[in-house]
Amino acid sequence: MSEIEIASKKGDISDYVDASITKEGDLRLTRNSFGPGEIEAEIIAKIAKDDKDLLLLELLKKLYSGNTSAVDDFTVFARSKGIPVSRFRWP
Repeated sequence: MSEIEIASKKGDISDYVDASITKEGDLRLTRNSFGPGEIEAEIIAKIAKDDKDLLLLELLKKLYSGNTSAVDDFTVFARSKGIPVSRFRWP
């Protein structure tokens, strides 16, 4: 299972949000809140294999919508995570 931390806030109330891909290939988001009124929440999205590409594209659209520097910004981001990127630019 692959997992990343999306958010964390420590204090009187500590909140943590994680995302993971389960061994079945589902997307799992969890939130844990510790302190007064503790909560734990989880959502599992059973995304069909064919829909994962669409989900990735929609997330990129939401993240970079209206940003004409999206190509450069994405390149920097991908490379910072060790993801190989090939680029073309003319001229």
